[in-house]
Amino acid sequence: MRNLTTFLMLMIFTSGILSAQDNNQRMIDEKTGKEIFIGTITRQGLEQNEAWFQPEYQQYTPDTNDMALIKEFKNEYPWIFIVMGTWCGDSQEQVPRFFKILNELNYPEEKIFMVAVDREKKVKDFCIGDYDIKLVPTFIMTDQGEEKGRIIETPVESLERDFLNIIRGYVPAPRD
Repeated sequence: MRNLTTFLMLMIFTSGILSAQDNNQRMIDEKTGKEIFIGTITRQGLEQNEAWFQPEYQQYTPDTNDMALIKEFKNEYPWIFIVMGTWCGDSQEQVPRFFKILNELNYPEEKIFMVAVDREKKVKDFCIGDYDIKLVPTFIMTDQGEEKGRIIETPVESLERDFLNIIRGYVPAPRD
């Protein structure tokens, strides 16, 4: 597997250089005929364009005990690579919840990189094949170029507990 942190830093640097037009691009989903995001996306793009984002974000309440424990690792937060499909019900549920957790942690936005895939788990002009994405959403946490763990499709316990366990070094058994 490639050095994911280097990849993420390169993508963040590249996306900063490219115009905003390169983020939040859309295509027509062949199955539904509706527009979906494809390629690099931002939270702002999801918030502004997806009716499902805000309701799911607002109604989710992270566990306060787990959040307090995660905050103890503030100086050790990993890089996060999120692969999602805006057509996918699990992505529509889990991604807004994950962002609620990250907001409550004041998580550094520059340590998050997000990509939207089509139903084939592919992205135009972007290779994610090396990251073994079978289900979405997939949240990949890395530290100094090394993958520390993943949350695949739905959490094993809860998003915040699985995130805490990955930070602690206890990788939850992925669901793939």
